[in-house]
Order: sequence, then structure tokens, then C-alpha cells
Amino acid sequence: MLPGVCTYLAVSTLCFALLWQCSIAVPLGARQSPLRLTGTCNVLARSLLWNVSAVIEMDHLFSGFDCTQQNAEVHIRTQTVSVCTPQNSSCAHSAVLNIDENECLQRILEDLHYYRETFRAYSNPELTKSVVRSIDELMQNCFSVSAMENSPAKVSMDHQKSFQERLQLCKVLKGFNLRTITINRVFNYILSK
Repeated sequence: MLPGVCTYLAVSTLCFALLWQCSIAVPLGARQSPLRLTGTCNVLARSLLWNVSAVIEMDHLFSGFDCTQQNAEVHIRTQTVSVCTPQNSSCAHSAVLNIDENECLQRILEDLHYYRETFRAYSNPELTKSVVRSIDELMQNCFSVSAMENSPAKVSMDHQKSFQERLQLCKVLKGFNLRTITINRVFNYILSK
């Protein structure tokens, strides 16, 4: 009788442990976060910001105008800023900031896909070896594989090296520079909790 009770208790404990682990892993109906939280993500996001800023400063890419003086053109379709803005954003009155982390990270991932495809369409070796490579490293090291499979359609670009194309590249880079600041802030917030 004693071996039967021990077996029953062992099996019951194992089943309880498995059910408990499943119940705390992801709440019912919630999506799993597309971000793999590591300190490396902060470093990679910061590196992306530095690389984008450095490309904006490259005079030879933007001959004929000063890119730093141009307006930014931000990809707003994903609504990343509004989704990643804390719901109770009166920071002076609240120590706790509430954002839907999963939704925010999903929007960031969509932005990264969009900008990666946009910059790849320019076929510029300097963009590819710095900005596109930084985007790829961030996505590969900080986002889950299943989240990376949701790649949006390719972005079509006019591949002329005209003044208008260089001006457009400048504006898109400046917009992405702003988005990388948002990405860095979100990563810092999530990883500091």
C-alpha cells in the first residue's frame, strides 16, 4: 500500500508542478512577448542608434545638402509611439508606468522589418554594412524566431542616385533615428523592471 501511495503522490506532485508552470508561463489568451530579454538587447539597440546617427553625419552620402538640417519622415503606420507611450503618462504623479509590452514590442518589430527592407532597397553598401546589419543583429538576438517570420511585403524604391533619392534617404534615416530612440527607451524600461 505504501508504494502505491508514494507513486500517487509523486505523480500528483509532478502533474501539479507541470500545470502550475504552464499557468504562470503565459496567462490565458495572452501572447508571448516577441522580445528575448537580455542585457545584450540594450547594447544592440544603442549600437543601432549610434550607427544610424553616424550615417546621417556622412556628408558624402548627402552631397548638395546638410542632412542634419532636414525634416524627419517617420513610418507611422505601426503607431509605435502611441502604443509604447505609458497609459498614465503624468510621470510626476506616478512611479508606475503602464504599457502593453507585448503590443509595443510587436510594433517595434514591425518597424524594424519595414526599415530593414527600406534600407536594403537603396542598395547602398554603407547602409547595408552598418544600419541594416545592426537591425539584423537586433532582430536575431532580441526577438523570437516566430516573431521574425511575420515579415511585411518588400518596399519598392526608385533606385536612381538622384538628389531626390538622397533627400528621401536622409529624411527616412532621420525618422528611423527617432524610432531608434524610442526603441532604446522601451528596452531600457522593460529591462530595468
